[in-house]
Amino acid sequence: MYSDTRIAHGPILFISGQTPQQEAETPADIYTQTKIVLHKIQIILQQYEINWSAIAKMTVFITDAADLSGLREAFTDILGETKPAMSLVVVAGLIDPSFKVEIDAQAELPFKR
Repeated sequence: MYSDTRIAHGPILFISGQTPQQEAETPADIYTQTKIVLHKIQIILQQYEINWSAIAKMTVFITDAADLSGLREAFTDILGETKPAMSLVVVAGLIDPSFKVEIDAQAELPFKR
C-alpha cells in the first residue's frame, strides 16, 4: 500500500485534505468514502496532467483503526501498484462527524523550462 521512501525532483504540488463531501448524502462505509476522496485527488492530478505515479507522499486521516481493511482495499483498487510514501493517522474526528477519512497529498510536477 505504501513505500518507505520516495525522492521527488520537480516542483511539488501540495493537495489540501480531501474529504468524502459530496452533494448527495455521505456514504457510511470507509471503502466508498475512500474511493470518493481518491477520485477527488485524481481529478486534481488530471488538471495538472499527471497521474498517480507523480504522488510522492500522502497523509491519511481515519477515525477508526478498524476501518483499515476497507481503506487498503480502496487504495489497491484505485492506485494499483503505485505506492507513495504515506502516513496514517487515527484521529478522534474530522470536520463532519459522518466523515471517516481525509487525505492530503504531495505530487511531483514535471519540470518545465
